[in-house]
Amino acid sequence: MFIGGEKYTPSHAKCIDVINPATGELIESVPSATPEDIEKAIHSCALAFESKSTGSESIESKIAEPKTESWSQKSYAERSAVLSKISAALKEKRTLEKLAVILTKEQGKPLTEARREIEGVINVIDYYIGLSSSFHTDFFENKKNQSYSFTIKKPLGVCAIILPWNMPALILSWKLIPALLTGNTCIVKPSSICPLTVLEIAAVFHSAGLPDGVFNVVTGSGEEIGKQLAASPVIRKISFTGSAEAGKCIALEAAKFNQRITLELGGSDAMIVCNDVDVKDCAAKAVHARFFNGGQACISPKRIFVFESVFDDFTASVLESVSKIQIGNGLSENTSMGPLSSAGGLRQMIEFTEEARSEGAKIIAGGKIPDGAEFENGYFFEPTVITNVPKNSCLLREEVFGPIMVINPVKDLDEAIFEANNTDFGLGASIWTNDLKRAKRGVEELKAGVVWVNQHAKVLPELPFGGVKDSGFGRENGYESLNDYLETKTVVFKF
Repeated sequence: MFIGGEKYTPSHAKCIDVINPATGELIESVPSATPEDIEKAIHSCALAFESKSTGSESIESKIAEPKTESWSQKSYAERSAVLSKISAALKEKRTLEKLAVILTKEQGKPLTEARREIEGVINVIDYYIGLSSSFHTDFFENKKNQSYSFTIKKPLGVCAIILPWNMPALILSWKLIPALLTGNTCIVKPSSICPLTVLEIAAVFHSAGLPDGVFNVVTGSGEEIGKQLAASPVIRKISFTGSAEAGKCIALEAAKFNQRITLELGGSDAMIVCNDVDVKDCAAKAVHARFFNGGQACISPKRIFVFESVFDDFTASVLESVSKIQIGNGLSENTSMGPLSSAGGLRQMIEFTEEARSEGAKIIAGGKIPDGAEFENGYFFEPTVITNVPKNSCLLREEVFGPIMVINPVKDLDEAIFEANNTDFGLGASIWTNDLKRAKRGVEELKAGVVWVNQHAKVLPELPFGGVKDSGFGRENGYESLNDYLETKTVVFKF
């Protein structure tokens, strides 16, 4: 754990093992936080947020220790300056490579993807640094009443961030950086599968000048820690990325204290391929988007609907691209797809494939654990392509979080849009066409928080990101996310 600006090791011995998914070997064990540990982290965040007395200090300590400016009292320029130092620290080649190696070891993704994820963190920081000079307040004059009014935006306080294991560094930055820039302090709960990257990032942030207690990390059971954070009256906002079931439980608990919530609860993104595109190019991009990070991405195209007239050409091109994927340990520079991140994820892929076979779907690539001694101890699964999946199949109804691509033929755009929307999820969707009218229909009718045209899974720091339906609510990234970490006070006065 990381609390109060330093590594924190509790006295109890209960720990969680972090396993390398490529080898099955133990990397490190991290402590499992007790309720007392969590309260310590919350208290540390509260002290860092505002320097006023919490009532627990003695009179002697209040006199002896000079009052320091809290994180919330610093100006945007001062907080931005700290973030600039953090960005510079992350850009150091040795630091970036160290973080990338840790991420690959604990999560499984290839080093090239891990490096890009850390670079993505830097891009998010730099984007929000650029925004810090553009903040403004609204000012109004009412001449009839001879009054003036304006708004003041204040940070919320202590915010809780609960992370997934698939992209722990990047998703951390989406939540943490706007929270810090606006003056909040944060307690972060990383996934037990991938806590090491987040712990190392916390150490880098602190070494670069982030004050003690502004960014704390607790490790342990997601269910137990999530419930305690949601039930704490000190926590003013929770930003959660994870399963729909867990998100709904947190939302119910948080409602008791009127905590603000942002929920990103996964997706089953659809990709519509019309008959007027460059089929080979489209197929290659679909394969890259689907099997990036081993298919373990909320916004990868999991359900692909292709016009019948180009279906055969599209699937043939997909198979050609899939055949070029190199499976292996992410630490090898030749690897283009690593293992699943956990044994549970591997079991799910096996179960999905068995279900597809029993339903009469066609498995035209993969569908099994790869052969070879190097794959025996890890959680590897071949990139899998399945076609002609029944409409009531779990592969179309549930989120398939792994290297399985489903491709089904459709007669026309009407059927494609209907099938794309025929899900409880609504995170992202894409339409691939050179026809402006078709593109316009897709943008207007696809029920998703993000709709791409002729691309998929492109997420930029300046663009709001989030879902609808069971994919959650609230938005991260962009200027829009800043208001989620601010309270607006309206001031009206008259002379």
